[in-house]
Amino acid sequence: MEKGFHRPLPLTVEMLEGMCSPRVFREAERYAKSTNVSDKMRVGSALSAKFHGSRGVYMTRLDLSERQFNFECTCPLASSRRPCKHVIALGLTWLYGPEDFSDLELTLVRLSRLTKAEIITLLRKVATRVPEILPLLDKAKLD
Repeated sequence: MEKGFHRPLPLTVEMLEGMCSPRVFREAERYAKSTNVSDKMRVGSALSAKFHGSRGVYMTRLDLSERQFNFECTCPLASSRRPCKHVIALGLTWLYGPEDFSDLELTLVRLSRLTKAEIITLLRKVATRVPEILPLLDKAKLD
């Protein structure tokens, strides 16, 4: 993966630890160090990932724009007031290994260097693996 994240995110372990109970933090640490986290992505100041748990797969998002800590998770314990273990684990996963996150901006820079034929070949491969992208591509209008 290409290095060179745009700017560091204003996030620390201490900040995350202070947002939850010690029990939730311990569970989040275990999650962050496990292989149950996939599809890790950064888009500017926002992080997202999927967490594979014993009761399902949860989409988790954490946005640190403008010094605000906004988060959401699809787990049943998610709350708009206090972050669940998945949100805390997402922050810890970033702190433990930011290089493991795909960066949308870097990907777009790499894609901008491809030829039209290379992009079409790539889209064919993506659509074969992720067929739910087809409706988005069909509706795409280029300016």
